[in-house]
Amino acid sequence: MDITPGDMVCVMGAGGKATLMKRLIREMLDEPFPVIITSTTNLHALGGEDAPPVLLSEKGRTELQSAAHEWSRRGAVVWVEKKLPQNMFCGLEASQVEALHASGFNGVMVVKTDGARKRLIKAPGPGEPVIPEGATHCVLVLGLTAIGQKADKKIVHRMETVRAIAGLDAGEVIGADHLARLASHPESYPSRFPKSAKRILYLSHCTSPKALEDAQAIFEAVPDGIYDYLLTGDSVAGKFYSRRVHK
Repeated sequence: MDITPGDMVCVMGAGGKATLMKRLIREMLDEPFPVIITSTTNLHALGGEDAPPVLLSEKGRTELQSAAHEWSRRGAVVWVEKKLPQNMFCGLEASQVEALHASGFNGVMVVKTDGARKRLIKAPGPGEPVIPEGATHCVLVLGLTAIGQKADKKIVHRMETVRAIAGLDAGEVIGADHLARLASHPESYPSRFPKSAKRILYLSHCTSPKALEDAQAIFEAVPDGIYDYLLTGDSVAGKFYSRRVHK
């Protein structure tokens, strides 16, 4: 994804955001720059033995900005506002994220910018995603394991909006064409990306030859010029495939 110090990577969509964020963190831990993970919405705890430490802020406590910077020099750190029930954290206001980024933070910020309630695909709601000013990368995640399943509230977040954007009715079998529409429709995520940010489509759960075929079909159906990078892969195993984007 061509991520370098000073970048802000905003992750959105459904079906693998947390796992992708963990993979980004794992790969960047070997780099000689600090990493801060946060969210402009609620954030699930990044569990596991190698989970980064958590710095809890409080609304209005701007002095925590310097603490986040100092902690991140020792390795990745999660900076959030407070602990919530069910292993969740309340994220930061976009202005706090913007302030830290604008202060000259010479590391990488990874920011979750919307939620999906653990569904595999979604369409953005009003006011989503909450992308802080200064974002350099916008990564849309969609889960390939939705393909072949019937569309219902366990699989699809914001069913009515998905129906309008992707032409997917409740109970209908989800196809690669539906995910392609979610990724490229003028009223879906691409219209909400900042013009200056690199635009990335990431299709998660590519764990079989059939899933790779589905990803390729989606990439073929997405018009040129919408994304700078088309990626698919297995975030857990760290195996990825990319498709060249024609400009």
